[in-house]
Amino acid sequence: ISELSSDKTIGIMPKNYDKLTITNYYNTQEQYNEAEQLGMFGHINIGLQPLNFTPQSMQTKNLDKDTAIDTFNPDMSVYPKNEDGSYSKEALFMSFLKSTGVSPREGSATLNPIAKSYAEAMAKESFDGSLASLDDIMTGKVDFASLLKGYAQDGWLDADIYAMEKGVAWQNASIGYGGAWFDNQFNQAKANGWKASNESINSFADSIADRLNNLIGQTRV
Repeated sequence: ISELSSDKTIGIMPKNYDKLTITNYYNTQEQYNEAEQLGMFGHINIGLQPLNFTPQSMQTKNLDKDTAIDTFNPDMSVYPKNEDGSYSKEALFMSFLKSTGVSPREGSATLNPIAKSYAEAMAKESFDGSLASLDDIMTGKVDFASLLKGYAQDGWLDADIYAMEKGVAWQNASIGYGGAWFDNQFNQAKANGWKASNESINSFADSIADRLNNLIGQTRV
């Protein structure tokens, strides 16, 4: 799912989940992967929240004492399967809570301490790296293709454009060994005179915008 929160007190994550609105629902792994990739390449605050309803999520984890203190790990054995083998609504709801990182306390759902401290730390940052939120794009507050082109003209998106030109997956452009390899390749190309052309900029921005519009049409709720 993609989330939008009206609660700005904690920044990227809501303090109270009753102020949370689900804007998009991705019912296939392909849709989720596309949203994740567009968020990275397009610098969009997608508000992605994976929901885990796997058999493993329906079981109580064996945790050490230190981890268990700050982990919502309910006894799932009290939620038996239905006669047809499907999971009960109660079990699915518990799995949902485990996915979101909330910890039910005193009749309300609040962030567990680890999630809360992470969110508060992120809230101190003045800029989260995104150019626009998914909600602003869907409501027409921003012309996203034009916004992308403007930033690209100023050179801010050179690495993203280069990655797309070379067909490099975002994971290999930003994570671990693959990220280091990509940085090396990109910096070498820049040193050799590579520069994003107007054609590349327009192609990049239009491609991201078209893919995003297509995904929004498939997943908007």
